[in-house]
Amino acid sequence: MLAEITAAVQSLRTLGELAKAANSLSNQQEIVMAVSDVNFRLMEAMTVALASQERHSALLTRISDLEKEINDLKIKQSAAEKYSLHKFPTGTFAYRLKDEYEEIQPGHYLCIKCNDTGIHSKLQPFGSRRLKCTTCQTVIQTEADPPSPPKKYVSTARPRW
Repeated sequence: MLAEITAAVQSLRTLGELAKAANSLSNQQEIVMAVSDVNFRLMEAMTVALASQERHSALLTRISDLEKEINDLKIKQSAAEKYSLHKFPTGTFAYRLKDEYEEIQPGHYLCIKCNDTGIHSKLQPFGSRRLKCTTCQTVIQTEADPPSPPKKYVSTARPRW
């Protein structure tokens, strides 16, 4: 009978170990599933973080471009403030360097057409009463031409005497 009790205890021990192993196997599957779920969520978070980082980089580039554009506009504005619109006696217009800046550089005129497109083009003398833009070839009459002397008509007919 002792042998039978020892065998029963051995069987119970083995059954307990098998139960623990089965329980461990069940926990192992739960652990694997949990780890798999954590890995999936981690990859989702990394994808969102990468997209956020790309958006951040794009925004930094956009900010840099806008700051450069603002700086360029400030420079153009500063240059534009040095000039005023001037109307010549003929009714034509050009931008003229303001008097207070003539100490820094000689007085001159800018082409309106070129200046409005962002090109700083100085008008050059073109004859005695005109200015010409060397960029767009516009000619501006600054003074009216003097009246032409009256034409003398010479008769080609023979005088009759």
